[in-house]
Amino acid sequence: MVEVHGWITLRETYEVTDEENLEMILRQINDEIEKLKYSNLQIKRVNGECFIEILLFTNHMSPDVKEVISFYEIVGKVAKGSYGLLYVHNDEDKDSYNDFMVYRLARGRVEIYRDNLLSPIVPIIEDEDFS
Repeated sequence: MVEVHGWITLRETYEVTDEENLEMILRQINDEIEKLKYSNLQIKRVNGECFIEILLFTNHMSPDVKEVISFYEIVGKVAKGSYGLLYVHNDEDKDSYNDFMVYRLARGRVEIYRDNLLSPIVPIIEDEDFS
């Protein structure tokens, strides 16, 4: 099973500005969303902030999961001030089957970290399977 939870706050730049080009950037991001084959993402607005929420559960590391990870990289290039996290647990990954991996989007880059809040999944979230 692959479990994915994430969010992105959309910002034009990480500098303090009025974000004059944000609407143009949101159109670019929306164009990228429309190119996605598997994901049904959408830009949402709350209290003047724009963001995207992500939630996936799939049986295996499938194209939709890979597409979402690539989407984070695209957003980083289009809107360098955007930031967010993507938590991925892939129980079939031989190196991290017991951990969530965190993809952090900040300052236009996506970096991967091993989670230390919910991982290791056994024993923090689940008991060991003794069957």
